[in-house]
Amino acid sequence: PPRHHTSHQRQQTEHSSLLQPTPTDFSYSSNSTINQTMVLSAINLLAITLALFSVPRNMPPLAAKDDVADREKQHIISTSDYGARKNHPTSYDNSPSFKGPLQLTQKESPDFYRKRIRGYYLDNEKLCNTLHEQLPTTLTLGPSTPTGTILKSIVDHLARSDAPVDVKEVAESTEFYLRSGKRLIGAARRVLQNNAAKCKNSNGNSKTSKIKNTITIQDLCSGHGLTGLLFLACNPPGRFSDTRIRAVLVDQFEPKSHAILRDCISEICPWVAESVSFYSSGLEKFASQQRKDEDGSCDDSDSTNVQNNDATIIISTHACGSLTDMVLEYAMDVESASVAVMPCCYTGTDSGVPYGVRRMLGVGLSADVRRSFTLQDRGYLVDFAAVPRAITPMNRIVVAERRK
Repeated sequence: PPRHHTSHQRQQTEHSSLLQPTPTDFSYSSNSTINQTMVLSAINLLAITLALFSVPRNMPPLAAKDDVADREKQHIISTSDYGARKNHPTSYDNSPSFKGPLQLTQKESPDFYRKRIRGYYLDNEKLCNTLHEQLPTTLTLGPSTPTGTILKSIVDHLARSDAPVDVKEVAESTEFYLRSGKRLIGAARRVLQNNAAKCKNSNGNSKTSKIKNTITIQDLCSGHGLTGLLFLACNPPGRFSDTRIRAVLVDQFEPKSHAILRDCISEICPWVAESVSFYSSGLEKFASQQRKDEDGSCDDSDSTNVQNNDATIIISTHACGSLTDMVLEYAMDVESASVAVMPCCYTGTDSGVPYGVRRMLGVGLSADVRRSFTLQDRGYLVDFAAVPRAITPMNRIVVAERRK
């Protein structure tokens, strides 16, 4: 500042000059800001690049809200907690839907269906017209006829004929067969094949003989025998070209309704009448009369040069209480190819099951679990099935196939 300025003015002038940056200072500040911006941009670019390359190349499409909800639902019903298997083709359903021609609805009391099959058709608008239809003269059932068609024809004919059987028993027998028949017969055929191979190996080339395969279905505690009759009806001669199927029905006495049902079913399935027999005998007496090597043998007949290759299937629906255990014990003694029972009246049948298991599972399931372990120890593969609960609350089926 000029010399004539006072010292106070000179100080103000120097202070203001300090506040104004020189050109050199301004250029330095601007370059510093630009450099900082470039560094930040480079860091951001590097972070974005690393993020892109860290993501898998095959990324799934974005899920919709419904897909996420379904995924969460599947996670909830998963089996990671070692619980009962769910949402799986082999999961156990204790109240499945109907497979057969009769579609009953759940009622407060199972006794609601304790009415004749004709009465049920009369009360159903869709089925009532069937009663006025005549049996088709051209109806021919044979080896190639589907099982559903055979069962539908039998049930309709039972209703038209006013057969002495309740709709509950018809539904129970049809559903029992549809849930166990294929497995039981398949197991019996495997036994026949194994026996035939053993017979050929034992005979060698010393002589040539023909093997006659027979599957015998024993319906124990059969009552009128409808279940055993359906097993015969659904497997016509020729369905298995090399195997004959016959049925033996066993109960303390033969009810009059059996002959009526047999004749009625034979009108549309003629092969039934010639392949079934009824034995009026107690279970213990019948079991003692049977050979303990009923299965697993080939009997050679020198006169006809034919080897009889036999396999046995044991079935029983609602054998009361300990009778079910007697049926299973007999099946294991004769080494039957397969066995299926639908137990009932469980009182006292859980003997031998630990107290905690009985308390947790209840008497019925505890008894069937005990039976399953007994069958498994004797060489059987054991599984559970069920008929619809609308038929009966005691709807569990124990199915076993001999594997040893």
